[in-house]
Amino acid sequence: MTKKAVLAAAGMLLPASMALFAKDAARPQKKAPAACAQCREKNPVLPETGIPADDAASQKAYAYARKHPATLDRLHCYCGCEESPQLHHKSLLTCFTTLHATGCEICRGEATMAGRMKDEGNPDDEIKEVVESLYRPH
Repeated sequence: MTKKAVLAAAGMLLPASMALFAKDAARPQKKAPAACAQCREKNPVLPETGIPADDAASQKAYAYARKHPATLDRLHCYCGCEESPQLHHKSLLTCFTTLHATGCEICRGEATMAGRMKDEGNPDDEIKEVVESLYRPH
């Protein structure tokens, strides 16, 4: 293929690809679904791809948050984020809508304990009582 033919082909493809890109850019982006319909926290839990792959503790805690959002939404987070004027979290579930929980052993600990208990079939009221009794300052 000659240089002129290559340039001509590129000249025809470039405007078509630009038009497709502009059409996609103008299309409204879908927002990720909320963690759960009845939750106080309406933002979604970060997907697995948003968590550092080498952080096993965070991966496990975020997986529990994605699996049991309604349970975590009922729990108070004892790291202080709910009382913080900067963070103002609604519940433990809020910690998992950002990278906040990756740097907080309290958030991860509460979520992991609650997730394990939920997987074992414990009711939310019992989970709340056990988790909060262990993390609540005495």
